[in-house]
Amino acid sequence: MLRKVTWMVAAAMFGAISACSSPPSHPPVSPPPAAGPVVKAPPPRPEPPAKRPAVTAPANLHPEQLTGLSQDETQALLGPPAAETVQAMATVWTYRRGGCALSLVFYPEVETAVQRVLSYEFKGSGEAAACLNHLREARTRNGK
Repeated sequence: MLRKVTWMVAAAMFGAISACSSPPSHPPVSPPPAAGPVVKAPPPRPEPPAKRPAVTAPANLHPEQLTGLSQDETQALLGPPAAETVQAMATVWTYRRGGCALSLVFYPEVETAVQRVLSYEFKGSGEAAACLNHLREARTRNGK
């Protein structure tokens, strides 16, 4: 009988040990294959530069207010130029009225390529501010 009990204990221990080391009854489930090639999202686009507020012309313009204006903003203030020349990357607009002349030099902005006034030059007698306002008053007559 001792032999029978020993045999049963040995069989139970063998069964417990073999249950721990035996492979699972079902094979492991692998994830389904991908539906197609993996597509990465494009990098986010940089924010465009903020739009400048619309130019509202004060009663009296001062020459310093010309710097940074776009060509559209300049035409809104002074009308079309009497002459336009292109020199390398610069565009020069010239306005004339009586004994007063104004040259505006436009260069493109780096980020947007919008042409903006970088410098200006007045010629003639009198003050630059008076000349500028005289030209503005004459804007409907093609700057001549």
